[in-house]
Amino acid sequence: MPNTPVRNNGLERDLEIIEAVAAASPIPQRNGDLATATKREKSQVSRAISRLLDNGLLLRQGAGVIVGPRLYAIARYTFEAQLVTAARGELHGLVHKLGETVHLTVLQGLEVVTIHSESPAHGFRALSWMGVTAPSYMTSSGRVLLSGLDDDQVERIYPAKKKIDGAPPLCLTRTGEELMAAIKKIRKDGYATVIEEFEPGLVGASVPVRDFNGSIVAAINVAAPKARFEPHLIPAALEMKKAADRITKSLISVN
Repeated sequence: MPNTPVRNNGLERDLEIIEAVAAASPIPQRNGDLATATKREKSQVSRAISRLLDNGLLLRQGAGVIVGPRLYAIARYTFEAQLVTAARGELHGLVHKLGETVHLTVLQGLEVVTIHSESPAHGFRALSWMGVTAPSYMTSSGRVLLSGLDDDQVERIYPAKKKIDGAPPLCLTRTGEELMAAIKKIRKDGYATVIEEFEPGLVGASVPVRDFNGSIVAAINVAAPKARFEPHLIPAALEMKKAADRITKSLISVN
């Protein structure tokens, strides 16, 4: 006789509460709301919520609770692992075609971070990029990732009339208004390029990777010395776009 899974254990009941909170997001849920949603006693729900708050799986907001930072971190790491798995082969193919190191990047707060790289034999700066963060407003991959946000979200981060602190002299997006113009061009073109904006002598191109909902979740980026790669930026972007579309299809098939 097959074993019947236990549905009424503590973990199962905690997950039921987390799912109810997540389903109502971003509206904070009160104890009474969750008692109704889970058909449990309010006192039981209250004890479970206290546990989940202590573990960072829920977060207190006003009189209710929302999904907590620890749960978001777990989800992010899990999705990033899936993303790398889906992208690794495509990045390897791009390295063969472009002859340059290719990176997979994601947005973390106001920074863009490389979560995976594939390199050719000469390995241009491959190791130095892994896990390193860079300002989103001045890199091609950062701008691509910002282009996935709503205009209002971008303006809250980078107000239109305000200068962006720390923008270097060669950066073409030194105000929120200039950044928004660059983002709108990226949305139209489907890619971004930079020439010496992030670092003298360095050029780069990036394209978005979308998930099964069509949201931008990552960017594919190539960066190389200007003398060697500037004429190849747009052809490289178009080639990366094909790879990004295949990665998106792979993510859709998984989900």
